[in-house]
Amino acid sequence: MTSSSTKARDRDEILDAARNVLAREGLYHFSLRLVAREAGMSVGKIRYQIGDKAALLEAVVARECEIIDARRDQWRTQLAPCPELDPASVTDIVAQVLDEVSQEGRVSAIVMAEIYIQAHRDPALEPLRARLWAHDQGFWQGLFEGFPEARGLVRRIAGYCVDERVFSVLLGQSRDYRLLRQSTLRALLRPAGAQGRSASSAWHLHLIAQLAGPAQAALEGASEIKGTKAALAGQIADAMARDGVEAISFRQIATSAGVPLSTLTHHFLSHRDLVLGGVEELYRRMRASLGRPGDARAGRQVLLLTHEMALCALRDPRLTPFAIDMRRRRAENVHAQVAPLVDGEGDRARSQAFTMALIGEAMALGNEGQQPGSAAFPERLYQLVRD
Repeated sequence: MTSSSTKARDRDEILDAARNVLAREGLYHFSLRLVAREAGMSVGKIRYQIGDKAALLEAVVARECEIIDARRDQWRTQLAPCPELDPASVTDIVAQVLDEVSQEGRVSAIVMAEIYIQAHRDPALEPLRARLWAHDQGFWQGLFEGFPEARGLVRRIAGYCVDERVFSVLLGQSRDYRLLRQSTLRALLRPAGAQGRSASSAWHLHLIAQLAGPAQAALEGASEIKGTKAALAGQIADAMARDGVEAISFRQIATSAGVPLSTLTHHFLSHRDLVLGGVEELYRRMRASLGRPGDARAGRQVLLLTHEMALCALRDPRLTPFAIDMRRRRAENVHAQVAPLVDGEGDRARSQAFTMALIGEAMALGNEGQQPGSAAFPERLYQLVRD
């Protein structure tokens, strides 16, 4: 084997190992040492072949972009003989792409979610976020460029899939989830002016209840947060907003709150309780911010945390009820704001579908995105509906 082919093989092994580590451990814990262990080589060899951690992340994103483009070309080949597509066909295609995401595309889906989330906190990731989003959108543009009103269609689907992907990985084996996803997709792609039937909305709400029921049962033991516990929950929420769920630990919170570790463990018995305390405080802040146009910080924190909780649940299934419950409450909290703008007062599926599309777009746009509660949110949502 020649020197150049050996180097190419080593680079591929490093990138495969890096993608696996990033998917398994998350970006917060990602390191050259863990990648070297995964690849069965030294840190020095990785530095020689690719560079430092920043260079490795850049190479990982480049690999993800190559994978996205290759999948787009495969789909284009399959769709090329078809003279035209209708909304039902497009719904089937998007659902199949998401099914593939939950199987062979699992690692890519998690890597993309990590980059999109952490770019909101780390400006150094902005170029990687922008590159990934360009290829992410390009996948759907390549599939539906000949479809009537392609611009609006691509924008809705691309944003929706950013919000949906990680949940397809987490819950893709659940019948209730897959039925709910199909109901939401149909509403997202319903032609403008076509109203959903009351029976369709009732079916959608039934599926939400079916999926949320077990999650709610798992959360019933959560105690009310007040007094000293509420103050500590505020510290947890601040740490989550700043560093993400993966960074939360008893020692970190006790230090930032200036309390003994024993005081913290008295109020929060387990790491699960610690996380739930921070989640509840962030939701309290989000509900308060929805009444103050322009104050969108808490809303953005909840959006990030909803995706992070799904990623954490992939690594610790005990957190799955939290991920399901957070997503349900996120939609309920903004329904009153969204429904009038999408003609979805009595159509919960349509309201949820467009909420997801705009949230996904806001996630992928990094700090350029406008989330519920921001002054620009209504106008962006209106454009999304009318495109």
